Amino acid sequence: MILYFSAEGNSRYVAERIAEHLGDVAVSIEAFKGETNPHIAVEEGGCLGFIAPTYCWGLPTPAVDFLKRATFEVPANAYVFTATTFGTTAGQTTRFAVNLLHERGVETTAQYGVQMPDTWTPMFDLSDTEKVAAINARADEQIDECAQMIANRAMGNHVRRAVPMFAAKLYYRFGLPACQDTSKFSVDANACVGCGLCAKRCPADAIKMHDGVPTWNKPECAACLRCLHSCPKGAIQRGPKTRAHGQYLHP
Repeated sequence: MILYFSAEGNSRYVAERIAEHLGDVAVSIEAFKGETNPHIAVEEGGCLGFIAPTYCWGLPTPAVDFLKRATFEVPANAYVFTATTFGTTAGQTTRFAVNLLHERGVETTAQYGVQMPDTWTPMFDLSDTEKVAAINARADEQIDECAQMIANRAMGNHVRRAVPMFAAKLYYRFGLPACQDTSKFSVDANACVGCGLCAKRCPADAIKMHDGVPTWNKPECAACLRCLHSCPKGAIQRGPKTRAHGQYLHP
């Protein structure tokens, strides 16, 4: 089983492509939403993967929450890997996952990373579709390389563009809460059609529809920007730059 968390589709794509290569199955951790104690079992000699994007050089909070509440039944001869999708740097995301799995009694065999378009559009510009397509084309090569290494049960840390752990912990501690601040979101009420997709798809349940317009009912969210990128009318923005920086869902 290959578990993943994905907001705009990058990590989902990686998980599904690797699963196809291995003849395995990719499962979103959101399939276990609402379960107090999800139980994950792996057969003798099987494979367990955990894939998530890099947020502020660490794991997204939905991924952290899942790993902290899940129980794992993983035999000692299983192949266990963590992987991350990232834009500029992989931080120490896979190591964060390794440590959380260790706390649940699961030891990791290998770590991988795939560089893909960075979807944090308050900072990164995704409006150049040709540039984005080129990044994804290069990512396909990286995914195939990772899939082959996983099939061969390679060991060790194969993540490129990481940062020192002390720096990752510091940025994660102070940077992630700032990114999770829901007060930075705004809605163009004239553009919004009240479809409610943002509320239905929010992994943090931080959005409610009020008079046909989304409102954020929690001070913090997952910082995934799924609401912004999924909005069919581009009505949701976060700060002054996102409108010009475009929307992105993995093709």
